[in-house]
Amino acid sequence: VTEAFMTFFMVSIYCGIVLSSPWLFYQGWMFIGAGLYPHEKKYVYLYLPLSLGLFLGGVALCEFVVLPLGVHYLLTFNDMLGVEPELRLSEWLTFAITMPLIFGAAFQTPIIMLFLERMGIVDITLYTKNRRMAFFILAIAAALMAAAPDALNMMLLAVPLWGLYEFGILLCRFTPRAASDMDEPDPDEMVEG
Repeated sequence: VTEAFMTFFMVSIYCGIVLSSPWLFYQGWMFIGAGLYPHEKKYVYLYLPLSLGLFLGGVALCEFVVLPLGVHYLLTFNDMLGVEPELRLSEWLTFAITMPLIFGAAFQTPIIMLFLERMGIVDITLYTKNRRMAFFILAIAAALMAAAPDALNMMLLAVPLWGLYEFGILLCRFTPRAASDMDEPDPDEMVEG
């Protein structure tokens, strides 16, 4: 009885968040940026567009390739079993919003790798030495996050994740940590920011 109203309400909330996101990001940046040193702000200005591009790439891949193929597979499977699917609007909306967000978040792999390397938690040799294990873990993650439980949908996420893992290694290799990242910042820098 309330499904149409609740769906309309959810769509309104999501649209409001999306439309107000530039202002929300600006306010968040003003809060966080005030506590960063100038050399830390440089990294944000450099890698934030890359992070946004990767997120949007993951969302686009899911929206235009994975979801249509996944839904087609699931509906074909129902036809094969002779089952008439009962499509509920709220369940479809949750599925159609969650999957692109999962793909967008998964496409942040290179940025996370670079962040861990910059923080000194992980060294680039660990990334290269454990490449097979990383590919295996990414394949399992792709199987768990896939839009449909078939090999094609799993590979539509696993293959880009493998490529992004390699891109993360290249990002770490060609943007090495500067010595100033490991030193204490100059007290004069704190006043300039």
